[in-house]
Amino acid sequence: MLSKKEKLARLKIIRSGSIGPSTFWNFLKVYGSGEKLLKVLPVLHKSRIKTFDRYDKSSDSSSQHFELCSDEKITEEFATLKAIGGRIVFFEDELYPPLLRNIPDPPPLLTLLGEKSKILDFYKKNILSVVGSRNSSIHANKFCSSFCNELSRENTVIVSGLAKGIDTNAHLGSLQNGTIAVLAGGINVVYPQENAKLYEEIVKNGCIIAEMPCDTAPQPHFFPRRNRIIAGISCGTVVVEAAAQSGSLITARMALEYDRDVFAVPGFPLDPRSVGCNTLLKEGAILVQSARDILDYLEERKVIRRSLHENREPFVAQASERDVEQTRRQIMSSLSSVPITIDELIASIKVPPQEVLAALLELELSNKIVRLHGQKVCLVLDR
Repeated sequence: MLSKKEKLARLKIIRSGSIGPSTFWNFLKVYGSGEKLLKVLPVLHKSRIKTFDRYDKSSDSSSQHFELCSDEKITEEFATLKAIGGRIVFFEDELYPPLLRNIPDPPPLLTLLGEKSKILDFYKKNILSVVGSRNSSIHANKFCSSFCNELSRENTVIVSGLAKGIDTNAHLGSLQNGTIAVLAGGINVVYPQENAKLYEEIVKNGCIIAEMPCDTAPQPHFFPRRNRIIAGISCGTVVVEAAAQSGSLITARMALEYDRDVFAVPGFPLDPRSVGCNTLLKEGAILVQSARDILDYLEERKVIRRSLHENREPFVAQASERDVEQTRRQIMSSLSSVPITIDELIASIKVPPQEVLAALLELELSNKIVRLHGQKVCLVLDR
């Protein structure tokens, strides 16, 4: 168990500018504790040091400044969480999602909303992510709701991202038996606003999880961070309906990177909203036509799922500055003024999705690329 001082130190560190999960865990290995690290951060704050955190907010890895989080911000966050009944959960705490500990650079801490006993009960069950198109079809919505309802009645907890379309129907279908929503912004920021009522129902019957500080509005580059939690918290990810450029495909590829199962629901070949799922199936995803397909498969894999729960040491991705710089160069040489999808970029340069997303974030913040609607990117023209 972490001491109160250690928890406060870690919270202040991870809420500081330019310190993401990878930097945090690597520094923690060097200094041994958050308390010791906090003492040296003022020195780092005055320096320009090299770091290659895939989730850092800074754009230039060769000239990062550490901006220490103020005590006032920490006090405000505690007050906000207390007012809404939320809590901060650290990597070592029992309320931290067990499977999430096994992904590269796991969040050092999360904020949670929900009843403690209910959340702990969730962790004893199968946890399955269900994702898909925001602009989903009527048939897909109906299938998703029924599918998730049946799974939730069979010792399975459904996780999704509270977005429109498939996410919404996944939560609605499993709401009665418990569901988990992972947010891209702060835990008290509902997005989209039309799901405000659903959000309140999930607080009562399930769990809300967020990595970002309270009151943080969702930003485009926060969604890959959220998607890695959706993929990492679960033993498998189901894609119900997804177009060729759907962000759900990125979540599925993250799940594969974490050695988790990926399931896909087949769709009509001429429906553009089914292209993503059908492509996943061609690439080896497990075909799903009913909840029973999932349940039978998970029952056979229960020994593997149990072994995943046992690991309590953070796996920190080791990357060299040379590797990260090479990924950035590959991206810059592959892009032009003509937009392409992120999936096309990943396929082109043959680099793991997590590394590409991290490099894209750095390049976007340094104004070298621009992210467009439909998960597309291109070079900035006015450089």
